[in-house]
Amino acid sequence: MELIDRLKALQFRVSRTLLFAWIKPTILGAENLSVSDDDAVCYVLPFRSTADLLVTDKCCENAQLPKPSQPINHLDEKRAVFFVGHPEGRLGRHTQRQQSERMTRLFSHQLATGKAIKIVPVSIFWGHQPDREKSVFKLILSENWSVTSSFKKLLAIIFHPGHILVQYSAQVNLSELIASEPDQKKQIRKLLRVLRVHFNHQRQAIIGPDLSHRRTLINTMLSNNNVKAVVQQDSTENNESLQVTEKRALSYAKEIASHQSYRVIRFFQALLTWFWNKLYDGFDINNVEDVKLLARSHEIIYIPCHRSHIDYLLMSYVLYHNGLTPPHIAAGKNLNLPLIGPLLRRAGAFFMRRSFQGDVLYKTIFDEYLHQMFTRGYSVEYFIEGGRSRTGRTLTPKTGMLSMTLKSFQRDSSRPMCLMPVYFGYERVLEVATYMGELTGKNKQTESIFDIFGVLRSFKYSFGKVSVNFGEPLILDSFLDQHLPGWREPESIAEKEFHTTCQRLAETLATRINSATAVNPITLVATALLCTPRQIMEEQQLLQQVELLRSIAAATHYSDRFTITALPGPEIIEAAINIAGVQRQEHAFGATISATPELAAMLAYYRNNVANIFALPSLVARYVRNHVTTTNIEVIEFVRTLYPYLHSEFLLPYSDIDAVVSTTLTLLNDTNLIDIQSTSITTPEPTSANYTSLTYLSEIIEPTLERFYIVIALLESNKNLSLAQLEADASSIAQKLSILYGINSPTFFDPALFANFIRTLKNNNMLNVNDSTKNNGVTITDDFTPLSTNTADTLDTSLRYHVLQAVTSN
Repeated sequence: MELIDRLKALQFRVSRTLLFAWIKPTILGAENLSVSDDDAVCYVLPFRSTADLLVTDKCCENAQLPKPSQPINHLDEKRAVFFVGHPEGRLGRHTQRQQSERMTRLFSHQLATGKAIKIVPVSIFWGHQPDREKSVFKLILSENWSVTSSFKKLLAIIFHPGHILVQYSAQVNLSELIASEPDQKKQIRKLLRVLRVHFNHQRQAIIGPDLSHRRTLINTMLSNNNVKAVVQQDSTENNESLQVTEKRALSYAKEIASHQSYRVIRFFQALLTWFWNKLYDGFDINNVEDVKLLARSHEIIYIPCHRSHIDYLLMSYVLYHNGLTPPHIAAGKNLNLPLIGPLLRRAGAFFMRRSFQGDVLYKTIFDEYLHQMFTRGYSVEYFIEGGRSRTGRTLTPKTGMLSMTLKSFQRDSSRPMCLMPVYFGYERVLEVATYMGELTGKNKQTESIFDIFGVLRSFKYSFGKVSVNFGEPLILDSFLDQHLPGWREPESIAEKEFHTTCQRLAETLATRINSATAVNPITLVATALLCTPRQIMEEQQLLQQVELLRSIAAATHYSDRFTITALPGPEIIEAAINIAGVQRQEHAFGATISATPELAAMLAYYRNNVANIFALPSLVARYVRNHVTTTNIEVIEFVRTLYPYLHSEFLLPYSDIDAVVSTTLTLLNDTNLIDIQSTSITTPEPTSANYTSLTYLSEIIEPTLERFYIVIALLESNKNLSLAQLEADASSIAQKLSILYGINSPTFFDPALFANFIRTLKNNNMLNVNDSTKNNGVTITDDFTPLSTNTADTLDTSLRYHVLQAVTSN
C-alpha cells in the first residue's frame, strides 16, 4: 500500500510538472489569505477534477501556502482538499448529492482536537469567458455555466494556456460555523449551502452571464410592446409605411448594440499588455477587492471619470486582469470608425448619439437596449461627465444615462444594482496638448483611424504610471429608498421629483469619483510650481513645498478612498522632469526647477486633477494671510459664505464644514504656517520661509476666486445681462485678462466653469431672473452682499482693479 501511495505521489508530481511547463495561470486572492504554515488548512473545489487539483497544488506552492496534496497539519488526513460535487453514474455526471467523507471528518477533528480548521474555497476557470445563449456550436474553449469537461480543459490547456484563472476566496473557520449550530447534520448542510452559494456567486462575478447573440437581443428589443407602440406612432406622425419605420428601428438597434466577442477581448488583452508596457511604467489599482465582493451579488455599473480615450480600454483591461467580467461600454458614435468601430463593438462597446432630442424612436430603442443589458445581468460602463474633461477637473455631471438607469431599475429591480465610481489618475494624458488647443479656441479634432499613428509616435515619451482607484460604491435601492420614497411605483412619482433625484444621484457619484482622487508626483509638482509668479522655484524650496502639500493632503482626511504617492521627494522631482518636462538648471546658488509658458498651460491640467484636495486648505490660508490677526470664528464664518460655490466647482465631500475648517487650522498650526494662541490666529513674519509657504498654498485657490469676482463685478455693474450673456461676457473677460496679464492657463476662462458658478448662484437664491423682460435680465438679491464682500476681500487690490477695469470696458 505504501508503494502504491508513493507511485501515485510520483505520478501526481510528474503530471503537475508537465502541465505547468505549458500553462501560465493567473492567481488571484492568495495574498489576502491569513494562513500560516502551521495552520490546519483544507481546500475545497466545486467538483472533483484531477486537472483542477494539479493546478491548485502548484499555485499553492507558488503562493507559499500549504499544499492540498499534502496531509493536513495536526490532523490524520492524507490530503488537504475535498470536493463539493462528485461523479455519479456510468457517465460520471457531476452531482452535489454525495457528501465528501473528508469534509464530514473535519467536523469530528474540530471537536476532538480543538485546533482551528480553515476551509479555503478555490475556483478555477478554464478559458475565463462566458458562454453564448442558444449557440449551435458552443465556444468549446470557454468556461460556462455547466461543469467544464475534461475535453474542454484539454483544449483550453492547448490553445489558451495563459487564460486559466485561479481564484482563492476568504477562508471559512469551521469552529465559528460549529459554534453557530449545535446539530452536526445541520452544520454539514449549512457548510454545503454556504459553499454552493459562494461558488455560484464567484462564477457570476468572474465569467458573467451568457453572452446573448446580437440578433436574438435585437429581436427581443424590437418585439417589446412599448417599442412597437412608438414605432406605430412614429409611422403615423411621419406619414410613412409601418414597414419603413420598422426598418429604421432595426437600423437604430444595429447602430447601438454591441457584439461582444471573447476572441476579440483576448486579442485586446494581448495587444493592450504590449501597449501598456510600451506606454506606461505600471498601474496602481486600489480597492478592487470591494468590487469583487459586490460583483458576486450585484449588477455593477462602472461610473469612471473621463480623462482620455484610453479610459475605455483601461477599465476593461483592469477588470479582466482582476478576474472580473469586462463591461459593456457606452461609447460616443464618433468612435464608430471604419475598422476601429467593429473591433470596439466586439470588445463590448455600444454606440450612442450625443443627443437624442427630436428622435423619440431612437431614444425608446436605446432605453430598451440598456434595460435588456441590466436585466440580463451584464456589467455596464458609462461616463456621466458627457465627454472627456479638457480642464483636468471632474466635470459637472449629466443625468441622461442615470435617468435611463433609474427608469430601468423601476421596471425591474429583481437584481440588486451597484453604481461604482472610478477615478483614473494619469501622470501624463495622451491628448492634453489637444485639449489646450481646444480651450484656446481651436476646433475639436474629429476622431480618425489615423489617430492610431499619433499614439504610436507617443512611445518615445515617458507617460509614468496610472492609478485606478475604485470609489465608494452606491447601492441603488438604498439610495432611492432614502431620496425617492415610493420609487417602486413609478406612476406615483412626479416628473420634477424624479429629475431632482437624478440630479442628486449624479452629484453624489461625481463627488465619490473625486473622493477617490490620486495625488501623484506630477500633480504635486504642477500645484507647487503654478503657485509662483513665473513658474520657477529653487529645487530645495520646491521639495519643501511638495512635502508640505503631501502632508496637507494626508492630514485633511479628504476620504478613505483617495491615494497619495509614497515616492521620496527627490524621486517626485525626477518624475516631473522625465514625464512632465519641467526643466532643471544649475546655478551658483543651487538648482532651479521651472516650466516654460507652454508647459505651464499643460501643468494647469494636472493641477486641476487635485485642486479639490487643496481647495479648502488654500482658501483658509488665503484668508489668514490677508488678515494678519484673526480668530477661528471669523475664518469659519468666511468659509461658510463661499463653501457652496467651492462645493459646486470642486465637488467637495464635506458635510460638517465648521469641523473641517477647525481641522485645517490645526494642521496649518502644526506645520508652522500660522500661530494659534487661544482664540487668536496670526501669520509668520513676512520675510520667513513659512510665510512664503503659506503664500504659495494660498495661491492655489486664486484662479477660482478671480472667476467668482468677474461674475460678481458684472452683476454689480447693473448691465441687466441675460444669463447667457452673463456667462459669455464673464468668459470673454477672463480670456482677455489671461492674455493681458500672462495667466498661462486656458482652463482659467473655461465657459463651463462660469456657467456652473452662475447656476449655483441661482440655485442659492442669489439671483433674480426677470422673465418678463425681453432679454431675461439678471439682478442680484439682498443676500448677495456677504458673498461679494468676502470674495473681494480675498483678492489683492491690483487684481480687483484689473477685473473692474475689464468689466467697465467690456
